[in-house]
Amino acid sequence: MCLNDVVIDRASLSDVSGILKLAQANDAEHGGMLLGRLQPEAVMMTISQMPCVVARKDGQVVGFLLSWLKTSANLPIVKVMLQAYVGTKDAYLYGPICVDETMRGQGIAAIMFAKLKNFLPEREGILFIKANNKASLQAHQKMGMCKMAEFIYEGTEFLVFAYNG
Repeated sequence: MCLNDVVIDRASLSDVSGILKLAQANDAEHGGMLLGRLQPEAVMMTISQMPCVVARKDGQVVGFLLSWLKTSANLPIVKVMLQAYVGTKDAYLYGPICVDETMRGQGIAAIMFAKLKNFLPEREGILFIKANNKASLQAHQKMGMCKMAEFIYEGTEFLVFAYNG
């Protein structure tokens, strides 16, 4: 598959169902590494408030990268992460990022990340990754993110990464 068949752009409300479908296919219940379940209302809210990015192939969402205001952090795990590392005053939350299994290894995640950084220049992004998610850790380090802190949530070790847009 050619990468030029994939369109990477700012997410819109019409992408919400595709984002939710891809997220569900990659959650822990289905053997993936995404934590929790994205709620439609939350995804609609963040797309309305912050730039989020999608990759589409033939009109279908094959990748997404969400960003969130720190003030919208109402998930317990995010609150614990922000206690470990709060970031700058105007920092935002990065993630989740997800690429369809059949589309991985083509650089889609890196392109979505670069697009998000262009939308939010000069701002710090903060994210967490499970310490045992070697593929995600390697991909995020390759994209220039730095480990800032560690935390334990419900018995699982997580690493906090950050980057500047």
